[in-house]
Amino acid sequence: MELQQLKYFAEVANQLHFGRAAERLHASQQTVSHQIGLLEAELNLKLFKRTTRKVELTLAGEALLEEVLLVFKHLQRGVDEAIRAEGGRRGKLTIGYFGIMLYSILPSVVRLYRERYPDVEIVMQEMDSLLLEEKLLQGEIDIGFSVYLNDKHSEQSMNWLPYSLEPIVIALPKHHHLAAKSEIHLSDLAKEPFIVLNRNDSPMLFDSFVLFCRQAGFSPNIVQEAASDQAVIGLVAAGVGVAFVLNCMSKLFENDISYVPLAEPMFEIELAICWLHSNQTAQVEQFVDVVKQFS
Repeated sequence: MELQQLKYFAEVANQLHFGRAAERLHASQQTVSHQIGLLEAELNLKLFKRTTRKVELTLAGEALLEEVLLVFKHLQRGVDEAIRAEGGRRGKLTIGYFGIMLYSILPSVVRLYRERYPDVEIVMQEMDSLLLEEKLLQGEIDIGFSVYLNDKHSEQSMNWLPYSLEPIVIALPKHHHLAAKSEIHLSDLAKEPFIVLNRNDSPMLFDSFVLFCRQAGFSPNIVQEAASDQAVIGLVAAGVGVAFVLNCMSKLFENDISYVPLAEPMFEIELAICWLHSNQTAQVEQFVDVVKQFS
């Protein structure tokens, strides 16, 4: 049984006339009759009652027609869905990120993308930056929210789109004697207890922090290491110490923490999205377009 035979059958059943059906099918009447004959022979059923004056469906033909029309309906739906998928209107998009990105544009971008493409499934996976790059290269995630390091090696395989420059600010408990200042000199913090990210998790940030403190004339008094930026902020709110944090986190615990700029800025961290050169799906391109609106 071939799809073309079912198409011929459905048209003859609709017209109840072989000649008119042949015209609509752009085929000869002989061809249409032959294909219907082959279908009837294969099914061992009589689908039409033919006389010199009219053509009628048999009971078997009526039953088959109902199902054939459903087949064509589902087939058209499949074609429509394939077109939508190719155009990025459906499918799946997997996004990798590490915790701090939730305080950047990530939530707003995902929300707007969902509004525009509600039938695309979005999967969010939190991970560290090293695992993020590994999963990107393996094709396990489509988009990564990461820190842009201007790394020529990674740019050989990945596209990077920076979207925000985040300065480092000082997080202090609200009751701290420096909390009301408009800016703080790094040397003002020489005797302060510091909360920092665990070096194993963020070696670059940890080493930079220690280096800048030493350049300001002191070694930092580290009283607590934490596994995440959120934990650092929580410990500052609890009064354990002070911390260097990215400005994008300065809305957290606003009633308990003051975020004060440094008089001599340490450095700025550039946040970016990344994706493989080889990943050129419509879903990825449309997500990148949404990010561009925010950046």
